[in-house]
Amino acid sequence: MHDGSGRRRKRRWWRKIGFGAVVAILAFPWALAAVAILIGLVAAAFGVVVALAAAIGPWVALGYGGYWLWRRSARNRQMHAAWGAGQSGQPSVAPATPPAPPPADVAERLPPEEHAQVGRIRRKATVLLQQADRFPAGSRNLYLVERMLDQYLPSTLDAYLALPPGAAELPITADRRTGAQVLRGQLDILEAKLDEAAEDLRQVNVDKLLANERFLEEHFGRRSQGDLTLPQERDRTA
Repeated sequence: MHDGSGRRRKRRWWRKIGFGAVVAILAFPWALAAVAILIGLVAAAFGVVVALAAAIGPWVALGYGGYWLWRRSARNRQMHAAWGAGQSGQPSVAPATPPAPPPADVAERLPPEEHAQVGRIRRKATVLLQQADRFPAGSRNLYLVERMLDQYLPSTLDAYLALPPGAAELPITADRRTGAQVLRGQLDILEAKLDEAAEDLRQVNVDKLLANERFLEEHFGRRSQGDLTLPQERDRTA
C-alpha cells in the first residue's frame, strides 16, 4: 500500500509540474507583449518630451534673448541720460524740495512802540553776546544776556500775545494799567538790564586797561615827557 500511495503522489507531482510548464509556455508570449507595450509607452512619452522641447525651446531662447536685450538697452539709456546731464552741467537727480519759509516774527503783532523796543532789546543783546569772551568768568550778567533772546524776551511776548483781543487798550490790573502798558513796563526791565550789563562790561574793560597800565609802570617805570619824543626831534630842539 505504501508503494501505491507513493506512486500516486509522484504522479500528482509530475502533473503539477507539467501543468505549470504548460501555463508558463502559454503565458510567455503575453509577458513579452506586455513588456513590449511598456517599452513602447516609455519610448512614446520620451518622444513627446523631445518633440515639445524641440518646438518650445527656440521660443524660450528667443524670449530670454529679448529680455536680455531690453535690459541692456534700458541700462544704456540710463548711462546716456546721466552722461548728457553731466555734459550740460545739470544734476541728474531730482531737485530738492524748497526749504520751508521761516516762521513769522511774533513782534510784528505788537503795537508800534513796543515793536520798536523789542528790536532795540534784540540788537543790544546781540552786541553783548558778540563780546562774550570779555565778560569775567562766571559772570551773572553774561548768563542773563544769554537767556535774554531765547527765554526772557520770548516768554514776555508770549504772555502778552496770549491776552484776549482788545486787552492791549483795556485796564487789566488793579491800578488800571492796560495790557500794552504792562508789556511796556516788562520790556523796560529787560532793556534796563541789558544797559546795566553793557555798563558793567565797559567798566570791566576800563579796569583791565588801568590794571595793565599799573603793571607796566611797576615793571618799567613811568615814562617822562622827554621819552615821548623821538631822538631826531630832540636834536632839532637842541
